[in-house]
Amino acid sequence: MNHLINKAAVRVAALVSFVALLTACSSGPRIVTNSAPGFSLAGYQTFSFLQPLSTDNGNVRTLLSSELINSAQRELENAGLRHVDRGGDLLVNFVVSTRETLQTRPSSGASIHHGAGRYGTWGGYSMSVSTTEVVQRTEGTVGIDIIDAQRQQLVWEGAATGRVTDQVRQNRAAAVDLAVRDIFAQFP
Repeated sequence: MNHLINKAAVRVAALVSFVALLTACSSGPRIVTNSAPGFSLAGYQTFSFLQPLSTDNGNVRTLLSSELINSAQRELENAGLRHVDRGGDLLVNFVVSTRETLQTRPSSGASIHHGAGRYGTWGGYSMSVSTTEVVQRTEGTVGIDIIDAQRQQLVWEGAATGRVTDQVRQNRAAAVDLAVRDIFAQFP
């Protein structure tokens, strides 16, 4: 049981990071999409979500998966597709990952001069300090895969990558929704 809880915690942390990444950039997340040659929605009417999703914890639906499903379902229905629980023409899956990066920057400190005496300055010293500032950043990516169910072939994929900030972590559901919306803005 603890193993399932730990896996779920890791997945939730990854999701939080992903969402933070997407909402942290003032210009929004970086979006990349790719589709199979000749792919169009013309031959498809329905979609289902893969069972289980990559963002699930085995057979347990995670909160992240539920948030991704809600946002993706809205966007796919807006594109003219109809959701069915099983047996859709298209299958939808999600992938979420985070990456920690360290950035270093040299910086110099101030000099200190000191001297004191009864009749003026005497004996003094000077000190200069150089330091290196290390900044840790978390970058998150959320990916959406669209699979042709009959051919079992990936026909479209989209991903959003951005910085995960405290604001993103505190507003995960909104960040997930924004990322999914931005990804599907480039859906055929």
